[in-house]
Amino acid sequence: MIIVSQDKREIINFENITEIVVEDNQITITDDVYKEYGEIIGNYATEERAKEVLQGIIRAYEKAGNIMFETDKDERLLKLTHNSNVFEMPEE
Repeated sequence: MIIVSQDKREIINFENITEIVVEDNQITITDDVYKEYGEIIGNYATEERAKEVLQGIIRAYEKAGNIMFETDKDERLLKLTHNSNVFEMPEE
């Protein structure tokens, strides 16, 4: 699966992602190669909206048949593996 960034300037390959984190109103990704310290791929009006978008990513990932993921106790951290399909980050 790939994710199209909120500003539509970047395509992120899920195969390289190690974490997706919701913190405050932002969604940040990290990977082992290029984004070691995280990169913001979406900003939203509230943390609640950012969590909704994260759930959208999870649903897209599940539909792709790649259901191996973990969330932490606050449902803010998502660890992913494999790839297929596309998820576009909502603008709002």
